[in-house]
Amino acid sequence: MFPFEYYIPTKIVFGEGTVSRLGEISSSFGSKVMLVSYDESFIKSVGLLDKAMAPLKADDIEVVPFFGVKPNPTIEHIREGIALIKKESPDLLIALGGGSVIDTAKAMALGAFTDADIWDLVTGVAAADKALPIVTVLTIPATSSEMNPTSVVSNDEINRKEGFGSPLLFPKVSILDPELTYSIPIQNTAIAAADIVSHLLEGYLNHNSKWAPMQDRYATGMIKTVIDCMDKLLKDPKDVDARATLMWVSTFSWNGFYTCGLGAFDAIIHIIGHTFSAFYDTPHGAAMSVSIPAIMKFHLKDRTKRYSAFAKDVFDIDGDISEATAQAGIDAIIAWFKKIGVPTTFVEAGIPTDKLSEMADDTLVTAEHWGTTSYTKNMMLAILNLCN
Repeated sequence: MFPFEYYIPTKIVFGEGTVSRLGEISSSFGSKVMLVSYDESFIKSVGLLDKAMAPLKADDIEVVPFFGVKPNPTIEHIREGIALIKKESPDLLIALGGGSVIDTAKAMALGAFTDADIWDLVTGVAAADKALPIVTVLTIPATSSEMNPTSVVSNDEINRKEGFGSPLLFPKVSILDPELTYSIPIQNTAIAAADIVSHLLEGYLNHNSKWAPMQDRYATGMIKTVIDCMDKLLKDPKDVDARATLMWVSTFSWNGFYTCGLGAFDAIIHIIGHTFSAFYDTPHGAAMSVSIPAIMKFHLKDRTKRYSAFAKDVFDIDGDISEATAQAGIDAIIAWFKKIGVPTTFVEAGIPTDKLSEMADDTLVTAEHWGTTSYTKNMMLAILNLCN
């Protein structure tokens, strides 16, 4: 086990109907909030807006709305939100949505008390020492953003998607009400499930610790749980237990817990996948379901032991530690992605292949920012070609 520090100050309020406590929770931060979410007509149509507004009104909390968050949140939209914060001076930001909404709120919170441009804060050119408090109301479990201090945003002007983090960005409270997820279409749920699996695979597949039974078993056990949840939801998209369990697995898939003690690892799944979203606005989970098989194929020979264990532990594949068993594991996760209806290739994801060189360059920029130096452009091109 490598040395580590672990700290999560976020309070979780979990259970059906807990959105009704939003007013009570928000009032402890002040009497004026900014509500950040998706397109207003959408959240009205699925009943999310009313469920959030009712408890806020009951506690006499003034609400400033900020709608229009996209699946891959843009820096341009975030700048508009920061300007509105500086005009309205809310006491609290409420993020009503999934990872994209929470990440938007985090970036806005960091930009609230500085004159620096938010992209400079994202890229580390500038720094902030204060942020607005954030309460999240999770509606799409996928990213763990409700319980971690990171945010991922896109800059469409330069085709860049950047992740950044700060202890200032931990949500103060996150409301996890499974009832809010019952209306999510099964296709969106599947994309979210692929995203959850990508987080659980990132540390598991890419760490170099010689012996990590706790972390490895945690990751494979949680992946199996996601698979079990999706089996139930494919039969009944409103399965109460499956929705609640998927929400809790999502929150703990990328909040830093299971990777404690693993040491440094290359987050190559996200390095590659972020480029797909930056160039073609590919939904995050779909970008991950395309990158995962290609990366596993690329590392088949040098990670045979890990992939063989994955095949046996997750998909109950018989066999010894061998390339054949490892390949069977790769085939199995591709088959599962296809079963739940998410893409596994460029063609299925609608991603063109005429900019592979530029995409490879972009992955190297992300890799450098994240401290990954073990991949060359030729290696990145080889991975991208395996996405075909």
